[in-house]
This record gives sequence, structure tokens and C-alpha cells, in this order.
Amino acid sequence: MSTPADTWPRRVENALPALPFVLLVLSTFAATVIDDRTAPGPTVALAAVTAVWMIALRNRPRLAPIYVTGLLVLCAALVTRSPLFGFFVFVGYLSVDNLPGGWKAPPIIVTALLSALCQSGGWPLQDYALPGLLPALAVVNVLVSGLMFVVALRTEEREREAGAMQERQRAAREIHDTLAQGLAGIVAQLEAAAHARSQGKDDEGHLHAATQLARDSLAEARRSVRAIRPHELEQARLPEAIEKVTTSWAQANATPARFTTTGTPRPMHPEVEVTLLRAAQEALTNVARHARASRVGLTLSYMEDMVTLDVRDDGVGFDPSRHGYGLTGMRQRVSGVGGELAVESSPGEGTAISASVPAVPA
Repeated sequence: MSTPADTWPRRVENALPALPFVLLVLSTFAATVIDDRTAPGPTVALAAVTAVWMIALRNRPRLAPIYVTGLLVLCAALVTRSPLFGFFVFVGYLSVDNLPGGWKAPPIIVTALLSALCQSGGWPLQDYALPGLLPALAVVNVLVSGLMFVVALRTEEREREAGAMQERQRAAREIHDTLAQGLAGIVAQLEAAAHARSQGKDDEGHLHAATQLARDSLAEARRSVRAIRPHELEQARLPEAIEKVTTSWAQANATPARFTTTGTPRPMHPEVEVTLLRAAQEALTNVARHARASRVGLTLSYMEDMVTLDVRDDGVGFDPSRHGYGLTGMRQRVSGVGGELAVESSPGEGTAISASVPAVPA
């Protein structure tokens, strides 16, 4: 997932789709203006056909073999018009992303040979261009492109392995957080039921809440295994999801809790939204277990570059240097998306938790 520090790389990545068209325009202009061997009319027409071909098929992964084959044929035709189309031929290397594994090799080799032909002066070979260099240039281009191909394959394999590891870690963290929060809530309800029973009061409401928490936690853990977004975020936007969690928590714990939103809510990257939702749930779970608070306040703030969740309570507080796994897991989750978690508390002074994450759009 991206962070504000990745703004420039993201801009470069977003500009890449326009690169083939820029190279085509520049190559066509150079070929028709500089190369006196090139007839402008047919050259411009062939370049226009190439542009239409790219627009029509480049974003259709299922047609990738047809697209790449046709593009290389058009590149070869353009090279016969002028060697200055060697600038455009480079897009052959960029066109193989949607081809599987070893099927990328033939287009890369053809692109390397076309590049060597352009470097040798184009077709037909000219005496002044030292046509004898063509075999040597072809070997050099094929070797360099082959090395690029091998490196790209290894990088792709490492990225797949890293992605699989991250997904396993994500699923494990989701399951742990879901079960930990659920079990903590169940324990809190059972303790409340025992306290009510000791005072001769009705404990049925607390027992019902504990049963419902157990069912919800089990269902959410199963959803995490299937890599489905939390059901709160499937049914509503992030502010509504946190508000619903807050309302349910307040009812189950008989503690006033208020949720507010500042700024203009907008869809965020799924990891950002899940992180903030889990932070709210974990913070409320901690309040129920430890704070003995009389009121709780949650604020979700949308800013230009950040989204912040603040959770405050007027409970007994604690020493932030001595905290359990809940806050540690929350901090790891927040830092995992490039954010920061701040905790302010002291015994008898309540607690304030602030989770700030990059405002990465959906």
C-alpha cells in the first residue's frame, strides 16, 4: 500500500500508460521531418493504425497474445519506414506484462532484434551505417534484454512470495484480532453478569450479549479466513461502520459512547478502513475491560493527507509504558499501513488514543 512518501513513484506509474503514445508521436515526427527517405503520408497513416491498435487492445489481458503479435508486426513495418522508430520499438518490452511466464521471451527477443536493426541504420541496410554491425548489435541487444527478462521473472516471483506471506500474516492478524476482541468482550459481559447476580439483579442481558459476541466473533473469524472485508464495511461506509460499532458497544456495556466525524468523508484504501475500524473495536474493548469509564468519545477526522481516529475515555487510566498485547497489536496494525499510534494516559486521568494513517484513496 502506498503512503504520502510514495507520491512521486505513483505519479510515474500513472504516467506510464501514456509513454507508448508519446514515443510514437516523437518517432513519427522525427521520421517525417528528419529522415528524407521516408514518405510522410504512408508513415503517418501506419503510425495512426498503430495508435488505434494500442487503444483498442492494450487493456484487454485476455487478448494479450493477439495484441503483442500485432504490435510487433506494426513495429517492424514502422522500422522499415525509418530507423528513427527505434525510439518507439522500446514499447515492445513494455507490452508483455499480461503474457504468462516464458511466453514473454519471444516478444522480448523480437523487440531486441528490431532495436538492433534500427541501431544499424534501418531497412534496407545502408552502406554508411556499417551493416556488418547488425549481428553484433543483435547479440548485444538479445543478451541485455534476456538479462532484463530473467531479472524481471525473479523479481515477479519474489513479489508473489512476499504477497503470499503478507496475505497469510494479514489473515492471521485478522483472526487473532477478531477472536481476541470477541473473547475480551465475552469476558467483560460474563464478569458483568456475575456482578449483577451477586447483587441479586437480572443477568440475562449480559449473558445474551456474551452469546451474541461469541457468534459474531466466530463468523468474523471465518470471514477473515476467506479474505472478506469485515461485514461492517461491506454494509456501510467507514464512518457509519464505526458509529454502528460504537452504538452496539454502548448498549452492550451500558456506557454512554458518542461518535462524531469531522472533515469530508471519502472512500479510503481497504487496508486503511479496516485498520481504523479494528482500532476503534480494540480501543472500545480495552475500555470495557480496564477503564471503568462513565463515558467514551470517538472522533473520525478526514484531513487532506491523513485520516485520524481519536478515542477518549474518563476511566481510571494506566501507565502507557506498561501495556498489554492489545495496544501492541493496534500499533503494529497502524504502522503496517504507514501510520502512527499515540497513547496518552496516566492513572486516574483517563485515556486518549489517536490512530493516524495516510489518506490513501480507494
